[in-house]
Amino acid sequence: MKLEEERDRVRAAALRLLSYRDRSILELKSRLRRKGFHPDVISDEIERLKGEKLLDDERFAGVWIRHKLFISHKGKRLIRAELAAKGIPGDMFTRVWEEHVDHEIRSAREYALKKLASYDLLDSFERRGRIHQILFRRGYSQTAIDKALEEIE
Repeated sequence: MKLEEERDRVRAAALRLLSYRDRSILELKSRLRRKGFHPDVISDEIERLKGEKLLDDERFAGVWIRHKLFISHKGKRLIRAELAAKGIPGDMFTRVWEEHVDHEIRSAREYALKKLASYDLLDSFERRGRIHQILFRRGYSQTAIDKALEEIE
C-alpha cells in the first residue's frame, strides 16, 4: 500500500509541475528527486508520462526555442546552451532547430529594429557595429545577424 501511495504522490507532483509549463525529462526527474521521492518510482512515472505523451523532450525543445526566439529574443547559441543544461541532446536540438532557422533571422531583425532608435545619433557604421554586438551577445548566429542588419538598412 505504501508503494501505491508513493506512486500517486509522484504522479500528482509531476502533473502539477507539468501544469505550469512543459519540462524536459531531466528537469522533471531532478525536481521530483528534490522532493524526496524514490528514484525507481520517479523512473516508472516518467515512463508512464512519456507513454501518455505528457512528457516529450522534442516537443519541449520546440516550445522552448519559440519562446526564447520571440519573447526573450535570444539566438541559437544561447538557446542551445540552455537546452543542453536541461538535458536536451545536441542531435535533438539540431533536428528541432531546423524548423526555426528562418525564425532566428526574424527574431534578430525585430530585436535590432527595437534597439535601432537608441542609436539614432550615431553614424550608420557605428550604429551597425553596436547593433551587431548586441545581437552577438544575445546568441544570434552570424548569418542571422548579417541578414537582419541587411534587412533593416
